[in-house]
Amino acid sequence: MVKKVVNWKTAFLSLLVINILIAGIAIFLVLLPKHSKFNLSSREDDRKRVAFTIQSDKEDLNELIRYYLERETRRPLNYEVVLTDRVELRGEMTVFERDIPLTMTFIPEVQENGDVVLKQDSMSIGRLQVPVSMVLKYVGDNYPLPPWVKIIPNEQSIYVSLQELELQSDTKVEFTKFDVERDDIEFKLLVPVED
Repeated sequence: MVKKVVNWKTAFLSLLVINILIAGIAIFLVLLPKHSKFNLSSREDDRKRVAFTIQSDKEDLNELIRYYLERETRRPLNYEVVLTDRVELRGEMTVFERDIPLTMTFIPEVQENGDVVLKQDSMSIGRLQVPVSMVLKYVGDNYPLPPWVKIIPNEQSIYVSLQELELQSDTKVEFTKFDVERDDIEFKLLVPVED
């Protein structure tokens, strides 16, 4: 009886260690970006990849967003992106040599390829009434953004091209769920297993 209890404990601890290792490797791969850029040529990648599904929450994703924005822009940020019940862009807009607080909220929509489109939901610029397309153009011209984030003023949206985000070991990221209201965020890490 004592031997069975010891074997059960050993098996349980081994399984726990394996789970922690897999989660640690997945997080490590996400946090090691290569130099990112938009690749205008749409070359197909037919390499075999293994998918790891990762469930996350707003708190962890806020940390990851902050990290990537700081690392990818390599400049001090004059804005922040925060997940609340929406995706919020908070910063300042200079008007007549005065800095006016700017807050824009977006609703994320996951695309078939795992990229995310942020559709503009609301906007606050002090008491000013300014067209959304003009504010988005201002953001695109004046905020340091990673090259895989495209502002589309005419469509009042921001396109986050995760397909263009280059991570260490050529790992790819695809969102499958991005429901910030319910704090239900899920994405896949696609790790290549052959050249």
